[in-house]
Amino acid sequence: MRNGFMEKYAGWVIRFRYWVIVSVLMITVLMAYFLKDLEVNADVMSYLPDDDPAAALFNRIGDTYGGNEMVIVGLEGQYVFDPGTLDIIRQVTDSIRSTPGIGYVTSLTNVLDIKGSDWGIEMGRLIDEYDIPQDPVVLDSLKRYTLSKDMYRGNLVSEDAMATLVIGKILTGVNRAGVVEMIMEKLQGFPFEGNIHYGGMPVTLLELSRTILHDIRFIAPLTFIIISLVLLAGFRNARGLILPMLTVLIAVVWTMGLIAMLGYQITMMTNIIPVILLAVGSAYAIHVVNAAMAEQSVNPEGALKRGVTYIVAPVILASITTMFGFLSFIAGSYLMMIREFGVFSAIGILFALLLTISFVPALLAVFEKPLKAPKHPKPPTLFDKIPAKLSMMVFDHRGKLLTIWLAIVMISVWGMTRIERRVDIIDYFRDDSMVKKGEELLKEKFNGSTPLYLHIQGNVQDPEVLRAMEDAQNFMQQFPYIPYSQSVADLIKQMNDVMGEGEIIPDEPYKIAQLWFLLDGQEIMEQLVSPGLEEGVIQAYVTSKELDVLREIETSFTEYAQNNSNEKHKLAFTGIPLMLKRLDDSIISSQTYSLIIAMILVMVMTSLLLRSANRGLVAIIPIGVTLIVLFGTMGITGVPLDIATVLSGSVTIGIGIDYSIHFISRFGEGENEGLGVKESLEKAIRVSGKAIFINMIAVSAGFAMLVFSNLVPLQRFGFLIAITMLTSGMATLTILPMVFWRKEGNK
Repeated sequence: MRNGFMEKYAGWVIRFRYWVIVSVLMITVLMAYFLKDLEVNADVMSYLPDDDPAAALFNRIGDTYGGNEMVIVGLEGQYVFDPGTLDIIRQVTDSIRSTPGIGYVTSLTNVLDIKGSDWGIEMGRLIDEYDIPQDPVVLDSLKRYTLSKDMYRGNLVSEDAMATLVIGKILTGVNRAGVVEMIMEKLQGFPFEGNIHYGGMPVTLLELSRTILHDIRFIAPLTFIIISLVLLAGFRNARGLILPMLTVLIAVVWTMGLIAMLGYQITMMTNIIPVILLAVGSAYAIHVVNAAMAEQSVNPEGALKRGVTYIVAPVILASITTMFGFLSFIAGSYLMMIREFGVFSAIGILFALLLTISFVPALLAVFEKPLKAPKHPKPPTLFDKIPAKLSMMVFDHRGKLLTIWLAIVMISVWGMTRIERRVDIIDYFRDDSMVKKGEELLKEKFNGSTPLYLHIQGNVQDPEVLRAMEDAQNFMQQFPYIPYSQSVADLIKQMNDVMGEGEIIPDEPYKIAQLWFLLDGQEIMEQLVSPGLEEGVIQAYVTSKELDVLREIETSFTEYAQNNSNEKHKLAFTGIPLMLKRLDDSIISSQTYSLIIAMILVMVMTSLLLRSANRGLVAIIPIGVTLIVLFGTMGITGVPLDIATVLSGSVTIGIGIDYSIHFISRFGEGENEGLGVKESLEKAIRVSGKAIFINMIAVSAGFAMLVFSNLVPLQRFGFLIAITMLTSGMATLTILPMVFWRKEGNK
């Protein structure tokens, strides 16, 4: 019944081939129109889940206090307390301050300094930018004073006085990447003999944007060329090259056009969808072309219809299992961009499927030519020879093959014990990137750049609320990876100390009001308290992103906030460390859920296709072996589980099962023709084996091109998928035949 329906479908496509082609072209023109609206959004933090209170608080603090919108310029390599260097700092400060989109700038030449004088409290600047000291004695005194203050040491100047920071706040709602680019352009020819580094989230986002555009413009075309060369070598004719590549190009246009049409943006994950479709989507057309050519070599009459009739069902089921693999990312993913990646990748696979079972046969029907016997038969290619060699090894050297696979599995199991996890966004970049260099400076000579916030709701002029801030900062000081924190309570204590009443929070509200009057209008207050004075924030930086540290921060600060909130004030904490911890949790849950869901769905769909639960179980054996090799490779090579490599397991299941489906389908066809088990296996290895081998090399080569990405996780992801596709293909062509030969060979 199934074959009868497929035969009718194949006849329908061939009959209405011109309508199919015209319809595809019209849809392609429509989707191509929307490509102009594609935008890049490199802000990983903008994809935090809406239902996470900590993520919502993190974003609100960023908007209210400027906590997430700082561009940091580091000047390194010249002695800071030199008149020439201080003048350079002043010029850099002025250049950043005059950049459109910058709210205010903090540097040594304009930072607030609280001192005592004959008149009481003097609210001035640490260094007068219009009267930079020239006297060495004065400069030496300035150095000692500056390095004695926690507010400056490690925040604006390094302890060795060989590096300093200029920090600018980018206004909410402006183009952050554009502001950073303007600052870089201004400072490009600056007369500074040392090194200029850039840091902060806006700089990271700019580098991510540049990398995404690089990948789209360079890696996708490179992948297209590499896969084309593989197909040309495999089929050695125009049909085998043009049809698969034309199909995936159209699928890419449809998918990316749909992303733009629906108002979504390109992220660091969705930007690799073209590579995935080029590598994966071409597989379906490869099998259709291969089936048609195989039938034509047997009997040219009606070859296309027979080939399409046979191949449509396996291709549909193979693509469905692949879609399940991508859709499984919805489960357990913390970042919305991973869910978007899974959904749009699945949609892209669906587009590739629809084109494969309609557009490709229609084109084959239009340009179909009878197969003529060549005057000089072409010698067999590598893609013909290897399946034949594998067939011989399966039946003549099973012991050696089993020993090889057993050794591979045992080594991989050992490697699995060495897997580590990594969630540091800075780890995404190459060592020579400006983000990595800037982070190294901030980590080695300053207090880091990973913000941690303790938010407090309550009247911030109330002595009890201010003391709650002080207590919270004392709590922070017990952690060695939090070297410094700042709040409005610090400023009140400093001013009270200058007044001669000690570095404490005054008990009398009127005294606090008097001190507060002097703070009004100071730029620093915008970073510490809300305009209505009904809430404030303690800002700190964490120097470590080790998972043990992230776990301790989440546990300790959550407990502290709960135990120290009362009717007058309510505490809550958030920050990058908590976001990274949540991301790590999602990596584990996403890996677990997606693998379980993908395996179950794949097994069910394969059993339905093969109409046998036993064969459905057998079909996933190569996938099981491949997953062991995948995680073993990660442990052995030091590739961590991160935001990209966590996807590799489900992708492996979704793509790798295609090989088993096509192999077992061809094996079943041989049985239906009355062939014995061995003859059916030999046919499957010979016919489907060629397509599997071509596809295996094409997909592996396509994903391998991701090693040229400037994002390290995508390099790792491409490397892993290339390895697993080779493993999955070889396991299908060797392990499956051995299983069927042992299981059914005596029947």
